[in-house]
Amino acid sequence: MMLTTRLLAARLLGLTLTLALAACGPASGDSAYRALHEVLTTEDARPTAGAGRAPLVEALTHDDPATRRFAARAVGRLEDPELVSTVAPLLADADASVRSAAAFGVAQSVHGADGSTALEPLMEAAGRERHPTVRGDLARALGRIRPGGTAPADVLPTLAGWVREADLPAETALGVALGLESLSRASGAPGSDPELYEALTTLAGRVPAGPDEATSAARTRAVAVLALGQRGRLDPTTLHTAIEDEDASVRATATRYLGMEPEPERAERLMQALGDPELIVRIAAVSVVAASERDERTCNLLLERASADESTGVRLVALDALGEACPGTLGGEVVAHLHAVAQALPPEADGEWRAASHALGALARLRPEQARSTLPAHRDHPSPFVRSAVAEVTGMLGDRATLDVLVEDPDPNVRTAALPSVAALETRAARSLALDQLDMDDGQLLITAAGLIEGVPGAEVAEAVLTAFERISSARRETARDPRMALLALLRDTGNASLAPRLEPYLEDYDAVVATEVASVLETWTGESREARPEAPSRLALPTVEQLAEMDGSVVVLHMTRGGEVVIELLPTLAPTNAFRFFRQAGEGHFDGLTLHRWVPNFVIQGGSPAANEYAGDGPYTRDEIGTVSHWRGTVGLSTRGRDTGDGQIFVNLVHNVRLDYDYTVFGTVLAGMDVVDTLLTGDVIERTEIRDKD
Repeated sequence: MMLTTRLLAARLLGLTLTLALAACGPASGDSAYRALHEVLTTEDARPTAGAGRAPLVEALTHDDPATRRFAARAVGRLEDPELVSTVAPLLADADASVRSAAAFGVAQSVHGADGSTALEPLMEAAGRERHPTVRGDLARALGRIRPGGTAPADVLPTLAGWVREADLPAETALGVALGLESLSRASGAPGSDPELYEALTTLAGRVPAGPDEATSAARTRAVAVLALGQRGRLDPTTLHTAIEDEDASVRATATRYLGMEPEPERAERLMQALGDPELIVRIAAVSVVAASERDERTCNLLLERASADESTGVRLVALDALGEACPGTLGGEVVAHLHAVAQALPPEADGEWRAASHALGALARLRPEQARSTLPAHRDHPSPFVRSAVAEVTGMLGDRATLDVLVEDPDPNVRTAALPSVAALETRAARSLALDQLDMDDGQLLITAAGLIEGVPGAEVAEAVLTAFERISSARRETARDPRMALLALLRDTGNASLAPRLEPYLEDYDAVVATEVASVLETWTGESREARPEAPSRLALPTVEQLAEMDGSVVVLHMTRGGEVVIELLPTLAPTNAFRFFRQAGEGHFDGLTLHRWVPNFVIQGGSPAANEYAGDGPYTRDEIGTVSHWRGTVGLSTRGRDTGDGQIFVNLVHNVRLDYDYTVFGTVLAGMDVVDTLLTGDVIERTEIRDKD
C-alpha cells in the first residue's frame, strides 16, 4: 500500500518526535522534552478547566514547533469552544505544520457545537494562506464549521475559488474535496447550487500530476463523486467516467449511485459493475440491485449472484435481498434455492455456515413453513453465531418452543438475540425471562434484559436490579458503564428511598458518568439534592520513548484461521495511547482466538471483544485521539460507544468512510493484506498475532 501524503507526514512527524524525545530524554532536563511529555500527559487527563489546562496553553507558545503542533492538536481534542481563542493565533505561526495543526485544533474545539467562534479566524487564515498542505487542512476545517447549526454561506465561494485556480496542488485538492463533502452533507436535501456542483465535478475529474499523486488524486475523485451522489447531482458524464475509473474505490462509490441512471444505461452499467474484479464494486452493485423494484430481471440477477459469485460476501448480500418476494414462477426458484442453501448447513462450528444462516433469514420472510423445517439443525449448531442468527429468525416464525431452548443457551449472545424474539410473541413471558438474566454478567445481555423489564413495578424487581448493579460494579471495570447505566435507569423507576443506603456509596463511584446518574436517581427517590463525588479513574500509562520507537519500527500481523495475514502499521504519535494498547495486547496474545463479531458490507469489519459483542472489551477506557488522517479504506480505527470509551475493540474500514472523521480514532493502517481483509466475515477468528520488525 502506497503511503499517502497525509500518512507520510504523520509518519515523519512521529519519527521526528520519537527521535527528539530519545535524543534529549527526561534526564537531560531539556525543556522541549518536558513540554512535549506534559502535553501528552495533560491531554490524556482531559482537564475540564483552569489550572489543569495550563500546560497545554503554555505549550502553544513554546519555542519548539513540535511542541506547539502537539499542543494545538491536544487543545482541539478537548472539544471546548471556549478554547478557540487560545489556538487561533497559531493559524499565523511561522511553521506550516503548526498552522495545519491549528486549523484542526480550532475546528475540533467546536466539534458538535455552534462553530461561530471558529469561523472568523479560519476564514482570515484562508484569505492569507498559500502553503498547499495548510490550505487543504483549512479547507477541511472550514467544511466542518456550523455556525447556528448550518453551513456558513461564505465558505463555499472560498473553497470553490481554490478549485478554479490553475495547477491546484494535490494536498489542497484533497482537502477541498473533503471540506466540500462535509459542507454538502450538512446541507440536507438536494438543492441547486451551481458553484458547489461545478467545484465537485472538477474534483471528480482530478488526474494525478505524477505517480506520487496517484493515491491522493483517486481519493479526491472518490470523495467528490460521493458528495455529488449524496446530493443527487451526479451528471451522466461524471458518473460514467467514474464507473470506468482505474481506482476500485472510485468505481465502488460511483456504483452506489447507479440507481440515478435511466434505463437502459443503468442496466448496462450494473452488469459491468456486477462483473468487476474488485469485491467492493460488486457488493455496491448487488446493493443497488437489491434496492430496485422486484421484477424478473432483478430477481435473476440476485439469484445469479447468490449462487455463483466467487465471494461469500457478495453471496450473502444477495441472499439477504432474496427475502423480498419475486414475481411468477421465478419466486418458486428463489424459494427452492434458499431452502437448499439453508439445509446445507455444515455441522462443524468452523464450517462455512454463513450462507445457510442468511438463507434461513430470507426464507423465513418468504415461506415460514419451509423455514421451520430447517430450524433444528440451526438451533443445535455448535457455532453461537448460527444459534444467534436462528434466534432472530425464530421470532418471525412464531416458534416459542425453539426460543425457550435458545433463551437458556450457554452463550450470552444467543440469549441476547432470543429475548426480543420472545417479546415479539409474548411480552409477559419475555419480562419474566429477562428478570432471570440479571444473574448474568454479560453487559449486552443485561442491557437487553433491562429494556424488556422496563415498566415492571415491584420491590422484587428493584431488588434484583440493584443486586445486579452491585455485582457488576464490584469488578470496577470502567467498560461496564453501559449496562450499569441501563440498570440505573430501570432502578430509578422500580426502586424507592428504602434502597438509598445501598446506592449512596456509588456517589463516589470510579466512573463519573455513573456517579452523576446515581445522584440523579437518589434525588428522584428522596427529593433531596445529592452531589456526585467520583474517584479519578486510573488511566493506562502512556508509552515511553523507547516504546514509541519500538512501535514506529514494527508492524502487527494478524494471522487468520481461514488463512492469510493482515499486516498493520501503527501511527503511534497520532494516537499514542490507543496504538500502544493494541501493540501491547498483540504482544501479549490478547487477540489470539478472538472473533470478528461484526461485518457490515462495504463499511467495516470489527472485532477484538472477548465476548464477541459490542459491550465487552478491555479496560479501562482510553481517550479518543482524533486526528487528520481520514477513515480511508484500509485504515484501522478504534470502536467506541461515545466519546472517550475505547475498550480495545478495533475495526478496519472496508471502503472510504470519511463520515467517521473527527468522531472515531484512527491508530493504524493495513500495510499489506487488504485482499485478506476483504474476505473476512462475521465469526472469523484471529488465530494469533505477531509483532515483526518493519521491513
